[in-house]
Amino acid sequence: MNTGIDANGYPIAFKTAAGSRVSALATGAPGEDVFTAEVRHAGHHQKEAVVEEGRGGPSWRLASDEGVHLKGTDLAPFPLGFYNAGLQADLAGTIVRLAKARGVTLDGLAMTLVTAYSLTGSFVQGTGQGVAEGVYIDLDIATKAPAAAIKDLVRDAVAASPALAMVTTQIDNTFALYVNGRRRDPTTLPASQAGNATDSFVKYKDLPRPLAGAGDASGLVVKTGEKQPGEPITAPVAGKVIREVKGRGALVDMKGIYRCNAALNLPASSLFEFTADETGAATAPTGLGLATAGIAFCYITQISRYIEHMKLPIHGVRLVQYSPYGITSAMRGTAAPCDTHLFFNGETDDDTFEMLQRVAANTCYLHQTMIQMPKLEVNVRIGGKAV
Repeated sequence: MNTGIDANGYPIAFKTAAGSRVSALATGAPGEDVFTAEVRHAGHHQKEAVVEEGRGGPSWRLASDEGVHLKGTDLAPFPLGFYNAGLQADLAGTIVRLAKARGVTLDGLAMTLVTAYSLTGSFVQGTGQGVAEGVYIDLDIATKAPAAAIKDLVRDAVAASPALAMVTTQIDNTFALYVNGRRRDPTTLPASQAGNATDSFVKYKDLPRPLAGAGDASGLVVKTGEKQPGEPITAPVAGKVIREVKGRGALVDMKGIYRCNAALNLPASSLFEFTADETGAATAPTGLGLATAGIAFCYITQISRYIEHMKLPIHGVRLVQYSPYGITSAMRGTAAPCDTHLFFNGETDDDTFEMLQRVAANTCYLHQTMIQMPKLEVNVRIGGKAV
């Protein structure tokens, strides 16, 4: 039976449930909510997630893969692309909502966002350490508003973005481990204090399907067919190498529909396009939903790479990730520790299972982003002129 991410011929992203409510965070209102990602490893570098945007909120199926540099099938966006797009969209939506509240008219908004990462130590030997080098944002806003008002608007939007709070706040995430159906709390990582998560293998009897009547989802996440110039590099590179993810996007509807792309700054890397809905109408995933999926996808990528390299007798990798976000009454975005419940099946000792969990946490660039508080730079232009 084919259980890959293209098994049913569905789009990369589609809505699976309408939910009973829309999270206050999707409209920029003060409050707290938890986004839940249920993810399965679908073979090699393929992953499939169902992301619920807040308790009782709409749910989206999102698929991920890796490109030629990791010998993936390149059918869906790489995890860091989801995260980059999520940061873009959440910031764009926050700017739109704050501008409306202040009576500032925006005629256009374009953004370039670069996330940079590196790895120290040895991934092969299990001593690898992911490093979040920085997040660099360039905004170009079309408006007749005074430059000082726009500078204040962007500064306050950066502070109010829950997605960017993952960059600006030091966060120690928590973990739980389930081996062949038995929970074993880790001793070398912060242990979750939550009750048992429900294994998606038990919870769902079938693969996710599009919600009837939800409309055409073919344009929500798209492989554009464009690639970075050059021939692919698959051989290991010696020394410290900084990997950049370059994202660009713009508001296509000034009410809060944001469309962007992201690609690894590597030869032959594919460009993927994302559409996010920051209006609260849930016609597409929010930026927070995309970023939440990216974190879970990146974590499973590190696990699957190490299992394959070490030829470990482990299979059926799944996780449930709870990601709490908030906006305070003072309009400050917050991100609390994400709680990752990891499910394994296989025939090896408990120490090896926990070692995998730890290696993945150390090499996952996005878990390390939350721990390390990387450099954040934001530049603003109005009509192409720096302010």
